Amino acid sequence: MAKIFITGGISSGKSSFAEETALSLYKSANAAGGRQVISEKSRASLHFIATAGLGGENEYEDAEMDLKIERHKERRDRAFTVHENFAELQAEIDGIRKSLSFEPALKSGVILIDSMTLWLASIFKDVSGYDTALESVIKFSELLSKLECSVVTVADSLGFNMVPVDAYARKFIELNGLMEQELSAVSDKAYCVIAGNPVALK
Repeated sequence: MAKIFITGGISSGKSSFAEETALSLYKSANAAGGRQVISEKSRASLHFIATAGLGGENEYEDAEMDLKIERHKERRDRAFTVHENFAELQAEIDGIRKSLSFEPALKSGVILIDSMTLWLASIFKDVSGYDTALESVIKFSELLSKLECSVVTVADSLGFNMVPVDAYARKFIELNGLMEQELSAVSDKAYCVIAGNPVALK
C-alpha cells in the first residue's frame, strides 16, 4: 500500500494533484476485467479527510477562506467519502481503519488528508506548545508508517517565504518544515507541485 506526500505553495495545484493521485491509486487497486471502475458499493474504501474544520470552528471568520473551501468541495470528485468538522484526526483515521478492516477493503482502501498544515495549526496554538505539537507530529508520522491502506498527505510549503517577525509565525513555519520532513521520510513517494506541475522529490 502506497504512502504519498504532496507539498506546494498556495494555489499551486497540489490539492487537485492529490485528489487525482488518490483516485488513481484507488482505481488501480480496484481495476476489474481491465476496466477501472468505482461502484457505489465500493465508495466506502475511498476517504477524504478535510482538516479545515479542526480547532473548534466550523467556519473561518474569513470570507475568502470560506469561499476557497467551497470551491474545493465543488471540485472534489463525488467518489470520495468526505470527513469534515471532526474533533481528532487520529480518532477519525481509527474509525476509517475499522471500516476497512475486512481484507478486500484493506488492500484497496485509500485515505487522502488535506491539509496537514491546517491540522498543525489546530494543535499548535502558541509558542509554549511547541514541544507538544512536535511530539504530535512525530506520533502521527509513526501512525502513518503503520497504516495498512494507501495514504496521500498534503501540506503547504511555507519555507520559501520571508522570515516573519512574529515569534509564533516563525515557530509555526519551523514546525511545518519538520512535519514535511517527517511525512516525506515515511512516504514511498513525495512531490512538490509548482504552478500546477508535480515535481518528484523521491
